[in-house]
Amino acid sequence: MEFKPFHNIFFKALNGAYSRVTTREYFDSQITLTDNEAELVINYFGCDSIHVGSVKGNIDKSLKKFMLFSFDKNLLEPVYLNLVYPKSKKTELRLYLAQSRGYKPKGGDIWFIFINQDHDIVIGSLEEKNWNLLGQVDNEDLEYQEIIENSLITKKPFDISPKGRIKKINSNGRIIYQRDPRLAVNRLILSNFKCEIDPSHLTFLAQKTNLPFFEAHHLIPMRYQNLFTTPLDNLNNIICLCPNCHRAMHHAVINYKYQLVSQIYFKRPEMHIYTLVDIAQFYNCIEII
Repeated sequence: MEFKPFHNIFFKALNGAYSRVTTREYFDSQITLTDNEAELVINYFGCDSIHVGSVKGNIDKSLKKFMLFSFDKNLLEPVYLNLVYPKSKKTELRLYLAQSRGYKPKGGDIWFIFINQDHDIVIGSLEEKNWNLLGQVDNEDLEYQEIIENSLITKKPFDISPKGRIKKINSNGRIIYQRDPRLAVNRLILSNFKCEIDPSHLTFLAQKTNLPFFEAHHLIPMRYQNLFTTPLDNLNNIICLCPNCHRAMHHAVINYKYQLVSQIYFKRPEMHIYTLVDIAQFYNCIEII
């Protein structure tokens, strides 16, 4: 499967692809590259530089250098793997896995390959349950929610444009797109303090406001503002969720996350300028095929 903008941002990639390693591929210690995977590798190495035939037929030409992505070490290390066209008609492109060389993902793991911003070809793998959690922690949420709670004390909507605005601020050397808590307050009030996934979901009365405790969430997360020319901090993109549904949007299994995103999407016709898949990619909940 081709990398979505979500994956390119997470890995700082120019383009990439990923798929699930089958039990047979693990047993045979080889992956047959298809579609986007094959195109990426051929474009990087060049079709003529890839050996045709068995590895033993040309050991030097078969061996290719990749950079191995390490989540634990947060660095790239070179790894050398065999890559060949095993058949003379070049109908298959095969990558050989080798534990001894440092790369042999298990059956069921997600393996990925991409070109990074330094134009290196990078390879890696991750257990599927961990792959599905990529990019789902938003450390700004807690601070944002506290500001909303303080703003809610008036219990009145704010007279501001629902379209929002794009405002960048620098924080510790990185760009953050600022959120206007008044828009979130307006969404909670418009939702009558009901969860937009299921209005029957109950929470508790908040200490500061004596109102039912609900959280404001951006359907398209703010950290992807650089992909859009219009503000993501706008009333249509903000939804009211109970804490349980809010966590589920980020941390549930992917089929359930996709279901939640779908429910909100179909309740927000204003967001239909994007496809459901456009939005679901940011939750990394598109089914892996």
